[in-house]
Amino acid sequence: MQDDDYEMVDRELLDPRRSWLGFLATSGLLLLMLFLLLDPAPSQGLGPQAKIAFWILHIYTPLALAQICQLILARYSLIFGNIWASVAIAGITASTLFAPMALILDGVFGLHSLQQEKFTLADLRDEWISFAPPVTLVWIGLNAARFLKLPVDLQPSSPEVKSDPSSLNFMNRLPAHRRGQLIAVSAELHYLRVYTTLGDTLILQGFGEALSEIGEGSGLQIHRSHWINPDFVVELINEFGRTDVKLLNGIVLPVARSRRSEVRAKLKMKAPSPQP
Repeated sequence: MQDDDYEMVDRELLDPRRSWLGFLATSGLLLLMLFLLLDPAPSQGLGPQAKIAFWILHIYTPLALAQICQLILARYSLIFGNIWASVAIAGITASTLFAPMALILDGVFGLHSLQQEKFTLADLRDEWISFAPPVTLVWIGLNAARFLKLPVDLQPSSPEVKSDPSSLNFMNRLPAHRRGQLIAVSAELHYLRVYTTLGDTLILQGFGEALSEIGEGSGLQIHRSHWINPDFVVELINEFGRTDVKLLNGIVLPVARSRRSEVRAKLKMKAPSPQP
């Protein structure tokens, strides 16, 4: 890929312990194995390969739809009162969108005949009724695996201390034992991985919203998914055609190609020569 914002893949992108994308992919794989093992009624009669394809589509498509809905709803979560409401709405919306797809897939896999690929509102209703509860409950359950580890919002910081990154509103969402000096912030879809001098933790907030709260001048955005506090930069690494920033806590984050000159200038560092 030409643009480094898109060409660089985080080394931990598929790590289910740290990446939400990796967590969803792994969860989907476990669900796939479970359905193949149990062989429930919807896929009975299909051959092995068709059965795998059937459940891949029926698992990952709703997950993708729910994630898209969740990303859209995340910025409006306060409208629904709390994050649980927005997650539930995302699951219900995803199942609604998937219902007609499921009917078409049933026809494609020969599980029932669809005359000229037409179906009635009653068919859609029945399909939605069968999909909405499990899709919504699974989506809530997957998010709960992380939500239950997230601290609740405490009292918001006052505006006059906004210039101090460690006193920003989103820092109040961190557990008390993680509220050290802010080192870096990384986006994991609608979550943020917040690194401080006391460790790292995951909170529910959009990356753009966090950057707006941090404001310009408090740090440096080095990538479409990463912000750093320059005071904690140990080394700027340039090797194998990519540029990375190593921070005091040991993590290494990628620098986008389009931001390399700006990052070098602001850090006032000269990257080492590429290794042969």
